[in-house]
Amino acid sequence: MNRTPFYFTLLTALGLVLGGCSSEDNEVTEHVWKDQVEAIDKAREVEGMIQGAARKQKKAAEDSSY
Repeated sequence: MNRTPFYFTLLTALGLVLGGCSSEDNEVTEHVWKDQVEAIDKAREVEGMIQGAARKQKKAAEDSSY
């Protein structure tokens, strides 16, 4: 049985594993979608304020109708 393909595969896998490890410090980069995420979060905050105001207005209307 020829073991050359096995050793070649083993050495290739070992090389990929060791090559994937990096001792360099990876800098934290700004998230690609940061602006969009911030806009969505702000929209959710505004939505909450609008819903709160709508509840108050509805309650005031119900209280004045009785």
